[in-house]
Amino acid sequence: MNASSKRLRAENVAWFAAFVASYWLAYHFGMSFGHQSPSPFWMPDSVLIAALLWTSPRYWLLLIAATLPIRLFQGMALGLPAPFLLMSFSIDAVRCVFDAYVLRRVLVNPIRLSTLYEFVFFVIVVCFAVPAVCAFGGAELVALRGHPYWPAWVEWFLGDTAAQLVVTPFVLYWVLDPAWLKFRRDPQRLLEAAILFIGLAVGAWFAANMHPSNAYYAETRFYLPLPFLLWAAIRFGMPGATGGLAVLSFFVVEAAISGHGPYAGRAGLDVALALQNYLVMRSLPLLFVAVAIEQRWRVEQDLRESEERFRRMAESAPVLLWMSGTDKRCNFFNRGWLAFTGRTLEQEIGDGWAEGVHPDDVDDCVDCYSAAFDARKTFELEYRLRRHDGEYRWVLDIGTPRYAPDGEFGGYIGSAIDITDRKRAEEMRQALAHTQRLAVMGELTAAIAHEVRQPMSAILLDAQTAEKLASNENLTAGFMREIASGIRINAARVDTVMSRILGYLRKQDPQPTTLDMNAVVQGVMQLVAGDAMRRSVQLRPELGRNLPLVHADRTQLEQVLLNLVVNAMDAMENVAETARQITVKTAAPGNGSVEVTVSDCGTGIAPDKLPLLFDSFFTTRKEGMGLGLSIAKSIVVAHHGRIWAENNRSSGASFHFTLPISNDDTRLQAG
Repeated sequence: MNASSKRLRAENVAWFAAFVASYWLAYHFGMSFGHQSPSPFWMPDSVLIAALLWTSPRYWLLLIAATLPIRLFQGMALGLPAPFLLMSFSIDAVRCVFDAYVLRRVLVNPIRLSTLYEFVFFVIVVCFAVPAVCAFGGAELVALRGHPYWPAWVEWFLGDTAAQLVVTPFVLYWVLDPAWLKFRRDPQRLLEAAILFIGLAVGAWFAANMHPSNAYYAETRFYLPLPFLLWAAIRFGMPGATGGLAVLSFFVVEAAISGHGPYAGRAGLDVALALQNYLVMRSLPLLFVAVAIEQRWRVEQDLRESEERFRRMAESAPVLLWMSGTDKRCNFFNRGWLAFTGRTLEQEIGDGWAEGVHPDDVDDCVDCYSAAFDARKTFELEYRLRRHDGEYRWVLDIGTPRYAPDGEFGGYIGSAIDITDRKRAEEMRQALAHTQRLAVMGELTAAIAHEVRQPMSAILLDAQTAEKLASNENLTAGFMREIASGIRINAARVDTVMSRILGYLRKQDPQPTTLDMNAVVQGVMQLVAGDAMRRSVQLRPELGRNLPLVHADRTQLEQVLLNLVVNAMDAMENVAETARQITVKTAAPGNGSVEVTVSDCGTGIAPDKLPLLFDSFFTTRKEGMGLGLSIAKSIVVAHHGRIWAENNRSSGASFHFTLPISNDDTRLQAG
């Protein structure tokens, strides 16, 4: 056995010996009034209940068994019969076990009354209900020995109740886990406690030892201890209240035993009832006040700890945090914000933070914050904030309203992160996407030239015809109008083709709008129609009817579709011309999105290549850059959709992408 085990065993033996000694003293005190006069407190049960609450249930039988010899030897020494002692022991043992069991089930800390709910439960069940029930059995035992039943019931009940209100809390707070030890480190609290103890002791002595009077309950001196008891409860909580009640009980019981003060010349039963009524009526409100105060202390402490934890987390968080009050003015910035801006808290609080916002962004920033604040809504905005080195950095700022536990609005709390690198990456991605569009359009140059050349040739022919016939006097006006109409129609065809090309190639920021996906598909298929004819590829659209609208940038979606269609045509270079077919299908699968599928009849994709298709710089073509599908994926993901590829069952492959439907639930009829 090691040293720690020996020490633990020695501590357990010492604790058990202390319990036995305490129980012996408590039982001796309870029986010191004699079996003809009831004890004002039945203290043995308080000692046993406290011990059961302190120890594990597996030791309860040992503790209960240890009390039986004490009760038998001392009781029989006073002339009480063994059957009476055994029956009363059984009643008290069952009661103590029941009380300990229910308290351990209800109390968060079995040796503390932490909340008003726990205190009320303790009073109703342990102090009143259980003693009242057990008093019936006790009164029956006493009645068998020739005493009146109901007076015996009152004596038994009040003795147990007074002990549970006065003695049990004192043992829990001053013996088992002395809460008063925490005051030793505070000299001012110790001095206050000493003054309080002296005042309470003097007041209790005067109250208990004054001269007899018929109206002693109304005499002022009898209430001298009450201000000190309230002082103890308010300033020291349950340790103060239980300790104060113990001091008062000591002087009052001592006066009752000695026959001093208001107890002089009174019968034993009257003395016990007077003591019990006096202490019970003062214990209940005093303990209630103490528990309420301690509960409030804990709530305030939890709130302080919560605020401190938040402050520590906020100060160490790798983001810029801020808080504002109900007046819209900021009252907190964390260390990260101050380090980023290089300014002090005094410079930032209020509206000072706006001084670091870029002049071009400050108005929009303040307007967005004010509008969200007035509407009590979460907001998200991007603006440029001056860093400590003078450089303006893009930040993403998200703010949300905060509320107290009672629902009262308390202001806003927000966080900001530096997104400058993300902004630059987005600009590079857009530039790369534009470059890729140029590359794709370069591949379609021949087909586009053919598509433009046809209407231009027609225009030239019409112009030459008009020029030759200009000298013909018999030329009618209707014939000239027909030539002019042909020129206008072919010029419009050229304008349409060039507008489509310029719109596709134009470098501009994304401009999301509500779109009909069928119209986007039809526009792309018109754009590639010439190249498809040159390659002997048949384009087959399968456009869904009543297709929901999507919210997206048209140029970017055209880029995705154009890339997939051109890739599909490239995949069928080695396929017989009669089998070259591309199907572009649109549908609404019913999951809140629109799905577009581009299928070809090529040779398919190797299974080991499928997971790599959308990686940057991965390509299956020798002359490919490996950027088209990567850019297509980034565009679809930016629109909150997804894109994937799979091989067809027969031949070729299919590329799918989905886009969420717009909030506008208008549905268009596919033509």
